[in-house]
Amino acid sequence: MQKWEYLIVFIKDADLPVEDAEADRYLDADTFTERLNTYGQAGWELVSFEWLEKGAKAALKRPIQA
Repeated sequence: MQKWEYLIVFIKDADLPVEDAEADRYLDADTFTERLNTYGQAGWELVSFEWLEKGAKAALKRPIQA
């Protein structure tokens, strides 16, 4: 039977005011994508993703290497 290990991470947002005309509205999405891609390259698979007030929480899993 396959066994799994799990990882819960918090990805903090950029804390830029939404009203700021100079703010890059895609900065946070890029940050989240980069972090999740880094975990994916390490063998982690995204199981759930939840937006929070100051960022997001992600749960990841990967097979335990025997």
